Amino acid sequence: MTTPLPAVARFWVYALQGIMYELCFTALWNYSTTPDLRLMGESSIWSIWVYGVGGLVYELCVWRNGLRHYNALFRIVVSVFYTYLWEYGNGAVLRMFGACPWDYTERKWNIHGLITFQYAPAWVFAGILHEKMMEVLEGVEWGKKDDVKNGGVATKVE
Repeated sequence: MTTPLPAVARFWVYALQGIMYELCFTALWNYSTTPDLRLMGESSIWSIWVYGVGGLVYELCVWRNGLRHYNALFRIVVSVFYTYLWEYGNGAVLRMFGACPWDYTERKWNIHGLITFQYAPAWVFAGILHEKMMEVLEGVEWGKKDDVKNGGVATKVE
């Protein structure tokens, strides 16, 4: 018998997806200001929480409650709004403990150094990719090794 992919597995997919985006974005951003072909990106262990839980909360509270049925422009606006709320909230809590790994005070259009609207295009792109990942994960099932090939993981073919 197979079941949908467990939340803990989706958490790790979302966490790794977010960290990958963050590494790519920071490498390209750093290159645009100081050309360095090593393309060194940066992230933090806190990003596992921010992206993993953030992805799950978005999926469970927004995506599964009907957002997917709206047009793409509305979904993008909701996704970016959610992202800024999540980033601000997590940043504020982490800052209380001296642990916030980002500080946007030097960026244009920032709010308390915790978010910057300068990165809105990147959040639009990340939101679109996150939607695609949620769609892929909806088609992944988990089961006993004897039930499905590939060590207990199967994808629905439609």
